[in-house]
This record gives sequence, structure tokens and C-alpha cells, in this order.
Amino acid sequence: MKYEELIAQLCEVIKESENNAQLIYDNAEMIDNVIEGLDIPLHKKNKISDVISNIYGLLQNQDLHRQKIERVVNFVCEKNDIDKSQYNLAPSAKNIDSSDETLSADELELLIKQMQA
Repeated sequence: MKYEELIAQLCEVIKESENNAQLIYDNAEMIDNVIEGLDIPLHKKNKISDVISNIYGLLQNQDLHRQKIERVVNFVCEKNDIDKSQYNLAPSAKNIDSSDETLSADELELLIKQMQA
């Protein structure tokens, strides 16, 4: 598989992930708004709100994975002189803190080598 084919497939995953995340967020927000208008006990509203909060947490985690894919795609494009404009890529998100979710350049290279194997 050529880099360009790999990048195209990963970009499809990124775009689908973004679209699905937005739909999930919109639906969760709508549910939250409906719950506010219901005449149910406060403890039940709080329980449902906690579940919605968990959904938002999962979306945030999913978004971190999407950003990792974007960084890999941008890295592959840069290292192989591939024109990113044809893939409609956003620049990779820059993390301002160091965390376990951050990939170093060495980790990116290792990941790419594993994909080539």
C-alpha cells in the first residue's frame, strides 16, 4: 500500500470520526435539554446527567485518538513530501502539556514502521 492510499484511508476515518462525534454531542445535548423540562425527581435527573457527562468524557477520549491519527498523517506527509492540501487536513493539534496521550516523534516513527511491516 502506498503512503497516499494509507493517508486517504486515515483521512476518511478522521472525517467520519469528526462527523459522528458531532452527532453524538448534538444528541446528548438534546437529551439533556429534554430532561431539564421533565417533571421527574431531582435524583433521577442527576443520574441521567451523570450518564450524559460520561458520554462527553468518552467523546473527549475518542477525540484524543482522532488527534493521534491526524498527527501520524501529518508526520507521514511531511517525511515523504506529500502535498497535504489534497487531503483537506487540518494542522495537527499541539498539546501544551505533557501527558500519556502525547506521541513523541520517535513514537510516531515506530508506529509508521509497524504499519509498514
